[in-house]
Formats: sequence, structure tokens, C-alpha cells
Amino acid sequence: MTKAFDGVRVVDFTQVLSGPVATGNLAQLGADVIKIELRGTGDQTRDLMAEGEWALHGLGPVFVGFNCGKRSIALDLKNNDAKDVVRRMIKTADVVAENFKPGVMQRLGFGYEDVKAIKPDIVYCSISGFGQNGPASGAGAYDGAIQAVSGLMSLTGTPESGPIRIGFPVADMTTGLTASFAIATALYRRLATGKGQHLDVAMTDAVMSLIGFAINRFLLNGSVPELLGNRSATKQTTTDVYETADGFINISVFADYMVPALCRGLGHPEWAEEERYKTEQGRIDNRLEIFEELAALLIAKPTAYWLENLRAEGVPVAPVLTVPEAIEQEQVGHRDVLMTMPAPEGIEGEITVPGLGFMASEGSPRMDRPPPLLGQHTEEILTEFGYDMQGIAALKESGAI
Repeated sequence: MTKAFDGVRVVDFTQVLSGPVATGNLAQLGADVIKIELRGTGDQTRDLMAEGEWALHGLGPVFVGFNCGKRSIALDLKNNDAKDVVRRMIKTADVVAENFKPGVMQRLGFGYEDVKAIKPDIVYCSISGFGQNGPASGAGAYDGAIQAVSGLMSLTGTPESGPIRIGFPVADMTTGLTASFAIATALYRRLATGKGQHLDVAMTDAVMSLIGFAINRFLLNGSVPELLGNRSATKQTTTDVYETADGFINISVFADYMVPALCRGLGHPEWAEEERYKTEQGRIDNRLEIFEELAALLIAKPTAYWLENLRAEGVPVAPVLTVPEAIEQEQVGHRDVLMTMPAPEGIEGEITVPGLGFMASEGSPRMDRPPPLLGQHTEEILTEFGYDMQGIAALKESGAI
């Protein structure tokens, strides 16, 4: 079945997370992604959190999760012979992606203008912390720093805890999604115009777009977001996380018409007639009292009891699941959220990773090929680009590969 990017070739200089997320998305949709890795060491995430036999093969969980379906070639990019290899690849490429600090690719001889001279219609995507220009453009950036400087971290936590980092690399993931979307739009534009372009994707920009809900409130009415913990931005504690006898549940009741159903599900229909519950302002003014009342009630019964009773009334409620519990849900299996494929060469069994997050009537994202070992496809790729065995041997001798 044809996928959206079948026939698209991506020369991928990216490493760590935001860039590999972007190119990994393209690979799931059919693109031929050639991952250029540093000879000898490879992507920085190969050894990150790697354990057991996976560590012996340079396959940490971060690398495995976002490099499925790619082919790896190991090169010394400072070697002139290796640069000739890259130039050959660029001639047949549709996309070049990189996430070095601004200026690095130019020093290597593969900045946008250099690459455009080789392939005029190239779509060239640069990913960085703060963008390719501006006073902060040269600053290093990792996920935690971007969460902090973008304003995102100021939205998470409680007055007691202070700002709290979100528990996964949301800045990297958001930037990867933004970059893959930008590349897709540029490829679509190229179909109409015949022209490529340079895409400048900054982690800070991507995250500030993500938190537009909070930024819009400030820009429109001057409201500075507070640290609300598990309460919603409406400041109502009928939208909050509560402990049960054996876990936690999230309740999301923020509109007046939803309150009677909540009160019935809690076994106290009379509360719906009280002013403190009846109106939004009443729920805000009495939020501490309501929270204590609901907390004392909900902790007395197990999660399953409350889910049954509240859902029977149509109340939006969900259990707070751990990651192992979440991936075992029947709905997750029904939707094929997780992709299973053979383990990489040299490892027995299978690997399972999350997919791209949507289904299509035709050409759904899917990956059946595992992440590559470092340089696993070097000779295969070189052969495709016209190198014979003698040429490959010469590249080895020069230290290019």
C-alpha cells in the first residue's frame, strides 16, 4: 500500500531527539531515511539508558524508539572523501535535516546554500534551540532548558512545589512534530512551485506555540497563569485529580450543566442545588471547601466504584494509569498504537514502540524495519551511490568510513 512519502529520500544529519523524531515520522510514512552518524560513536542516544545485550549493540531505548525504519551510514564528516559521499547522496535527496548548533553545517560545507547548489529544489530543515538567527541563536539547548525559558515550566506545579519540569521531553517531542509538519508542507509546496526552501525550526518557538492557550489568555486579558497543580485553568476543583481507596482519578466538570450529573454520581444529588456547586463562580469561590469535601468522599471507595458510578451519569472521568497500565488498555490494542517488529540484527525476539498517532484509510504510518546498528548499511548505501568494492576499500583506508 502506498504511503504519503514513498519515493522521498531524506539525508538525515540529526541526532539525540527532536531531529530523529521528525525524520522518524517521515520514515513511518514511507520515506527512505539515510541516517548519517559519526564514525565510531554514532548518535549520542545509542548508549543512553541502554542495558544488557541492547547496550552491547548501541541500542538504548531512546535511540530504538525514534530511529526505526532508517538506514545508518557511519562517516567522518571532516574527511574530504566522506564529504564526497555526502554530496552524492544529496544529489538524489528530497530532504536534508540537521540539528547542529547554527553555523556547524556551514563549517562542514553543507549549509543550506551549499546544499542548494548541489540540489536546487532541496527541502532543508534546520532544527535548533533558538533558531538560526537572533541574539540567542548560538546558545545550546536541551529539553529542560527549553521548558524553562519558553514559559512552559511556569505552568506546571503548585505554589508549594514551585515550577516543575514535565515528566517527559515534551520540548523535543513537540519540536520533532513541528519539524515533520514543516517538511511535509515544504514538500507539498514544491509540488506546486518546483522550488525547495530552508526551514528554520526552533524548539522555543515550537513550545511557545504549544502553550498558546496560556499565552493567549495573557495577551488578551493580562492574566498571568498561576501554578494550579492538577486543577484546570478554570480554577474549579470539580476539575481535578483525586485519590481513591486504591489509586487516583481525574474528574473534568467545568460547566454548570455538568454539575447535577457529578453530584448524582457522587451520591449527593442535593449538592447540585447549593450555590457553591450550582454556578461557576460559586465553585471558584468555594474551591478549597469543595476540594476537601470531594477528597474525603472519593478516598473512601476504590477507583472502579467511582468509574462505574460517575460514567453511568455521563461524567467525564478517567483513572490515572501508569505507563504499563496505559499500554495494556484494550483500546490501545484495538487502535494499533504500538508497532511490533523484529529486533535488530544480532538480538533475538521483537521490539515494540509507539507509532505516529493516527490511522488513515490508506497508507497508515507503520514501520516494520528495526532501528539500525551503527553503520549497518554503510556498504549497501555506498553501492547504491556508485561505489564499487575497490572504492569502498579506499574510503576505509582514508578513514572516511
